[in-house]
Amino acid sequence: MQFFRKALITSAFLFSSVTLANNCPPPTKPQSVDIAKVYDGDTLRLTDGRKVRLIGINTPELGRDGQPDQPLAAEATSFARQLVAGKNPVLLQIGQQSHDHYGRLLGHVFLRDGRNLEAQLLQQGLGFAISIPPNLALRDCLKQAESQAQQAKRGVWSITDYQPLHASSLTRSHSGFGRYTGEISRLGSNSKGNYLELNEKIYVPIKQGVLEKLAIISSDNLLGRKVEVRGWLIARKLTKSQRNRGFLPFMLNINHYDSLILCHSDC
Repeated sequence: MQFFRKALITSAFLFSSVTLANNCPPPTKPQSVDIAKVYDGDTLRLTDGRKVRLIGINTPELGRDGQPDQPLAAEATSFARQLVAGKNPVLLQIGQQSHDHYGRLLGHVFLRDGRNLEAQLLQQGLGFAISIPPNLALRDCLKQAESQAQQAKRGVWSITDYQPLHASSLTRSHSGFGRYTGEISRLGSNSKGNYLELNEKIYVPIKQGVLEKLAIISSDNLLGRKVEVRGWLIARKLTKSQRNRGFLPFMLNINHYDSLILCHSDC
């Protein structure tokens, strides 16, 4: 077994044509690990006890505390379990940022045949690609996998529940990951950087450099422009003073330009 593990790590650099089809580069510093449990489509536990959150993907959530599953959550979990069943050991590539704020390990998982677990899920439409710096090593191949599912209208791309919500329709019950559209009601900057406001409803702080990458360098001709944003919507708990000062009821942080789309006729 020890010999096999060493051979598996060495072969990470000699992946088969399956990997080329995924267009995902092989891991550069892989760890050979065993998966003990798949919690859901994007979270798993290793036999050594470490909990891993997959990089570059967000899958539908299983229900908790009496709440129902999101559509396709069970399917994403089942598909991930099927992919890794009997495949131990697998290769784990830890991200440049190694842990999230929950203390989970951030990583990419590759099966023995070279297939990347996140890309397989995205190709089936069982999640959305997310780009969060600095963990962007597989950004291009994961976006390609998502694009294939979107064009084929598979999974989340075929269900009304996952269509973008317009900012004007949001209520306090809305929060969590999603796609949201709206018209820019304000664009400005403060001590923390740039920001957009959508329909006087969503406050969108934007990481430095994102607007420049999108060639947005001023507010000229942008007011009223429709955009789509992708990420975790937060329903803010505002004090009376904050509401009186014009704080908006929702916030969504943009850390990469993939999460902000200037709409034309397609969103």
